[in-house]
Amino acid sequence: MRWFTGTVERVTPSMSKQYNNVFGQFPALVFDIVVNVDGEQKQFQQIPGNDVVADFGKGAFIIADSKDSLYNYMRSQLKKSEDIVASEEEHKARIPQIKHVLSDMMPGSADSDEVKELRGQVQSMQEQLAEALALLRQGKNKSKE
Repeated sequence: MRWFTGTVERVTPSMSKQYNNVFGQFPALVFDIVVNVDGEQKQFQQIPGNDVVADFGKGAFIIADSKDSLYNYMRSQLKKSEDIVASEEEHKARIPQIKHVLSDMMPGSADSDEVKELRGQVQSMQEQLAEALALLRQGKNKSKE
């Protein structure tokens, strides 16, 4: 990840989303901008006009109106990521508890460990019954001879 500064060369309203609003709400203003970065012109489309930071998702661009806005946004993203990592153990501990509650709520659910265990026991009993029947048939056939 890297950051850079640029100068805005051109701003044009983007009409495609500007007028898609619910009755009673102000229209969302979006712009297409052309920015000069290190002598190279880059075009960005559908930039929200009412935000100081526009984040276009994983691996894409984050555009800010100032270095301070970008700094504050990146600090908030760092805090968010640190909080997620710190809560990993808590969430791992909750998984068995949640599965137990779900199992109690819907005992016949396919995800229930108890149902899986019972299915395994039924399978084992079926195999044992098949073996017993085979032995009975062998014994019956020997007694006929």
